[in-house]
Amino acid sequence: MEYSKEILKTVKSESYVSPKVEKKYFGNKGYGLVAREFIKQGEIVSISGGLILTEEQHREIVELKGLGDYSYYIENGFLICPLNPEDPSDDWRMNHCCEPNCGVRGQIVFVAMKDIDIGEELTFDYAMTETNPEYSVDLHCTKETCRKKFTGNDWKNPSLQSKYKDHMSLYIQNKIKNNGK
Repeated sequence: MEYSKEILKTVKSESYVSPKVEKKYFGNKGYGLVAREFIKQGEIVSISGGLILTEEQHREIVELKGLGDYSYYIENGFLICPLNPEDPSDDWRMNHCCEPNCGVRGQIVFVAMKDIDIGEELTFDYAMTETNPEYSVDLHCTKETCRKKFTGNDWKNPSLQSKYKDHMSLYIQNKIKNNGK
């Protein structure tokens, strides 16, 4: 199915970002999201949209170009990634923090885990969505609890599972219930 050009002209993104949120450049850290208005706990801040790819397609299309940072598993063998991983839509710009203020509800909905003040950066812990054991990234959050390095195995950490409970993606919650499968 193809959409009409009129419809496509009105759509800014494949995803939803709350009008209370805006993209901001943070220098060496790159882009992130900040609250332009007060955001109440439980409020939706973004909903990811994009391409659903098999692991094989993801390797061929995204990883080989070095663009795998903007994708995550939504089911065994399937990932979601932005339509343009070279210049992802704003919802894909939320940065990591070891003490995040946002979490996942379901598979692709990001919500405020606490009240978020104007000007505060919106963050989530990559352990809430990432399960690729080969993926890792150095962390530079300024929190005392910073783990210094994130790996795709962090979701297995019982303390993180307890800390985030219902704010890990449904895919990860199911993996936890099924002993990693």
